Amino acid sequence: MTIIDARSSSSNGKAKERIPWNARDEGTGGSSGIVLSLDMVSTDYYAVAYTVPVQVGLSQQNLSLQVDTGSSDLWIASQSCSTAPCSATNGRLYDPSSSQPANVPFTITYLSGTVGGPIVWDQVQIGGYTISNQALAAATTVDNEPLSYNFDGILGLALPFNSKIQQDVPPSSSNTPNGATFSSNILSLTNAPSQAFFSLTLARPGSSQLPSLLGIGRHPSEIVPDPANIQYSSLISPSGALFWQTAVRAITVYVNGQARPIGLKSLSGAVYPTALLDSGVPLIITTSEIANGIYGALGISPGSDGNYYVPCTTPLNMTITLVGQPELPIHPLDLTSEPSGQSQSQYCIGLIQSDDKQLIATPDIGDMILGVPFMRNVYTVMAYQQPSDDGIFDTPINAGMSPTLGLLGLTNATQAMEEFIQVRVMNQPLEGSQSQQSAQSAHSGEKLSIGIKVLIGLAGFFVLCLILFALRCCVVRRQWRKRPPEAQVEEESEQKVELGAYQLTRRNSQSSIDDISGATLRELPFDPYMRKQKVSQYTVDSNRTRVEDPGSEFGVRRYKHDDITLALSDPWNPYAGWRDTIVGTCAGETPTSPYFPRDDSHNMEPGHQHTASELMSVPLLAHRHSDSQMSDPAEFGVGRFASMAGIGTAARGSIIDADIRHSHSRSDSSGRNPQADSPSGPTIPDSQEPTSLEPLDHTPSDADQTLIS
Repeated sequence: MTIIDARSSSSNGKAKERIPWNARDEGTGGSSGIVLSLDMVSTDYYAVAYTVPVQVGLSQQNLSLQVDTGSSDLWIASQSCSTAPCSATNGRLYDPSSSQPANVPFTITYLSGTVGGPIVWDQVQIGGYTISNQALAAATTVDNEPLSYNFDGILGLALPFNSKIQQDVPPSSSNTPNGATFSSNILSLTNAPSQAFFSLTLARPGSSQLPSLLGIGRHPSEIVPDPANIQYSSLISPSGALFWQTAVRAITVYVNGQARPIGLKSLSGAVYPTALLDSGVPLIITTSEIANGIYGALGISPGSDGNYYVPCTTPLNMTITLVGQPELPIHPLDLTSEPSGQSQSQYCIGLIQSDDKQLIATPDIGDMILGVPFMRNVYTVMAYQQPSDDGIFDTPINAGMSPTLGLLGLTNATQAMEEFIQVRVMNQPLEGSQSQQSAQSAHSGEKLSIGIKVLIGLAGFFVLCLILFALRCCVVRRQWRKRPPEAQVEEESEQKVELGAYQLTRRNSQSSIDDISGATLRELPFDPYMRKQKVSQYTVDSNRTRVEDPGSEFGVRRYKHDDITLALSDPWNPYAGWRDTIVGTCAGETPTSPYFPRDDSHNMEPGHQHTASELMSVPLLAHRHSDSQMSDPAEFGVGRFASMAGIGTAARGSIIDADIRHSHSRSDSSGRNPQADSPSGPTIPDSQEPTSLEPLDHTPSDADQTLIS
């Protein structure tokens, strides 16, 4: 089955793009019958035409005819037609040059529109069946019919007695051309289907659950797994069997789950109103009394133009009960339609409309025309014989006609309500296809919504950013690895120096807020100046050690001015340098760089100055007892308070003033401890060598208590 937009046409005469549905053709014709897939052609913003492909003439011209159960004649717009509807086919018109004229004019009037032209006989092929002399009208005038490239005429499947051509050209039993209808000719062929019936399944725009199918003497197995489930109704016609028409027993509207039966009254005064099934009408047409009852259950009255309008988010849940049939629910999406081009309109037009004038003028129609909105909800069987109990037609057609109407409900009321909410309330299309409104532009293909496109774009942008960031990290890391070790050390030192002249440190912590290790502290002084001078200032002047004020939560490291003498900072007194390092003291101007020029005036003994190789090869915190009898101040308890000062005191305890260390480091031959002369340095026995940097237990002095407090 195919959805085609027939309201606009191609200017170059080519066929419009078709969106294929899964073909469900069954059978090959002959006695077993055949099921043909139909095309659904959009003719208006709420109307569609279901067309079947046929081949006409000896040249087997491909044309498409609308399947119409409300009429009995076959007509095709011919090349002689010059009216506007014929021009809409873009040159795809019937060529009757090989046909045999009947020299009988043809004119037919529909509920809307008229068609006229000569009657001819020509060959017609459909689904493996060939009719050599089919009577048809080669229309030369077509008014108010929505023809298109894929809609060239009408194939009437109503009962033969309603045929205008048959009335003008009587049928005969001989092989000579006559006015027999298409259905009569199909069922009279030598290879005619053994079961004399036609069937229809009409798809809903926007839904892929049901296909559009035409059955000729065969049920589609997917729709009808068991023919015994089909219920049949007897036909009723005021003047004989002309239409597929039966009586209406009940119409019920459900509001908030409550059933509200509608009062029924026939125009003819019959007990029950009558209704005919017409696949060529896009509406349900009835009397104003029945229409007012249906919409009145929802509190809706007709508008000023006589039409009925329903809020688009309000479902019209309705069932129709025909004679011999169960209660047949109608999908609420089939009963209202949004205005053209207004997918989110507040009000929708009701597809149940009243036309008392037309119904009174043509009493054969009865009280209701159940058009496409109803027929989409049932599988329709138009049989020329009565079926057996198992639903099989085993009576030959030449035994006489006994038409009957069979119906099988296809709509689940619960699922229909869910789909209505999905489309009308949530503004989402039905599963697997376009919505009813998008069927008008179905040839343009599926498109993603703007919201989904935006989400996809944002996700792609973030993924791209992550990829670029990862690539950058890989490139930087690879460049870092390719650099020589000396350059890496130099850059690390420069990065650490860029921390500035002031840094915050934590109080009562074993490390600074930057968590700089002792090894890193030893590297800080060895800047480019060390590479030039070969001696660190911190190895020759402990006066430049930075500590913090223990009385504040955070101390600000400050570099002392070069004018301060060594006497202000006793290298063995951990408290000597505090007064010129806390914030707010008069320690002098803060230098802009943590590096100072070398000053050899502060107790530097040339004879005890280490060379650059010695300074670089021996870690300052790794002296062994064999190298020096002098221990690190941390071994005498100084390290106990080093954590309070952060980086400044850590540097002070690990990088010992070179003057003091080198002036006492080679005194083993004197036979005395070099710290014996120092009033603040306790003596350690030779037999006791510290094995780690952990501080020894001792009783804090008064100064210590002051610091702790």
